[in-house]
Amino acid sequence: MNAALQPEIHQLVEQKSFGSLKSVVREMEVHDLTDLLGTLEGEDLAMVFRLLPRDEAADIFGDLEIEQQEGLLETLSSEKVAAILNDMPPDERTELLEELPGELAQRLLSSLRGEELRIARSLLAYPEDSIGRLMTPEYVAVRPEWTIKHVFAHIRKVAPAKETLNVVYVVDSKWKLLDDLRLEQLVLADPDQTVAQLMDENVALLEADDDQETAVELFMKYEAVALPAVNSQRVLVGIVTVDDVLEVAEEEDTEDFQKMAGMAALESSYFGTSFAGMLGKRLPWLALLLGAQMLTTIALLGFDKLPVFAVLVLFVPLINSPAGNAGTQMAGLMIRGLAVAEVELGDWLRVLRREVAHGCVLGLVLAVLGFGAAWVFSSFAHVKIDARSVALSVSLAIALAVVLANVIGSMLPFFFKRVGLDPAVTSGPFIASLMDVSGILIYFTIATSILAILT
Repeated sequence: MNAALQPEIHQLVEQKSFGSLKSVVREMEVHDLTDLLGTLEGEDLAMVFRLLPRDEAADIFGDLEIEQQEGLLETLSSEKVAAILNDMPPDERTELLEELPGELAQRLLSSLRGEELRIARSLLAYPEDSIGRLMTPEYVAVRPEWTIKHVFAHIRKVAPAKETLNVVYVVDSKWKLLDDLRLEQLVLADPDQTVAQLMDENVALLEADDDQETAVELFMKYEAVALPAVNSQRVLVGIVTVDDVLEVAEEEDTEDFQKMAGMAALESSYFGTSFAGMLGKRLPWLALLLGAQMLTTIALLGFDKLPVFAVLVLFVPLINSPAGNAGTQMAGLMIRGLAVAEVELGDWLRVLRREVAHGCVLGLVLAVLGFGAAWVFSSFAHVKIDARSVALSVSLAIALAVVLANVIGSMLPFFFKRVGLDPAVTSGPFIASLMDVSGILIYFTIATSILAILT
């Protein structure tokens, strides 16, 4: 639907039919309007955005791609930009300011007023990619001695300026977090009860300095719509809402997929990344993987004097393919398991035992299949060779390589996580290259020994 409106919007802008354009825009629901703006660019985007009411413009601006936001900042008047920034939710404004070039971010920061400037500076003071950058100070806080009647009077007074009313936070006189209460609990309580009578002091919370991935894990664990964030003294400094965490989860998933594809993560969208920028993300990894494959060639050179070398090389794919695939499977399972907290760092020994067993079974089945294939194909070789020896070499190599691949694929993500690196660097291409070298060394070492014994 939104894509179908693009030609109509473009035509109205070209004809300068701003009355009709305003009617089209004002009739749209805010989410549909956000989707529409996401498909527009240039003058069409700027013109539609100028027609939005101030509060709606501030809400929608934070949902646009960073490239669109930068384009609008260049075309809108300084007064319009200042109004949007001052009306934007603090967490979305922080995300915008940290994405923009430093000089532009500082210029926009100076356009903020009073309390909004203080909030922006306090949020930007937290480390990049920390939970503090996701926070908003727009929450409802109450005191334990208040009655429920007092609480609702307070909510009615402050509600319009708050991010969410689903959860109310209980703090003491020094703003230390004591508990959180769902709105449902307050609605069902007696108006003369005190907040303290509803408290159980069992509250899930976030540390403002922790990494944003921690927030994703805790939101999934508690199925929360909002969680409080505290400093080292347990003082409530803000809340994080589920919509912000979903954005982080999407960014982390995208980054992991890109790393698993054997490239550096993109900071912008595909079309938002320049030609040179895309080369910079892909070329170093491709060069690194090429270097890894050179190790395969070096490994082969060590066995090129074998009389049946040319025949043995024919069966290298039978070893490397199942080993590489098994390793990639396990790396993918462990990367995802660690990402969604299904697997913890302390589970490494349990995983190792499990995957050695899996590797033995998988390797045995694939070895039997490989033995048959190698025996049949050896009979077609132009060089006279003992088919039995080749088949046995291939099957043993498959079994050992698959077990090794299962172990490496399952343990490397734990290692990278332990040393503070993203486990997603254990990518499919990385594992495949590693197993190519390992598989060849295993295969030719076994073949050399068996041929010396049986021939």
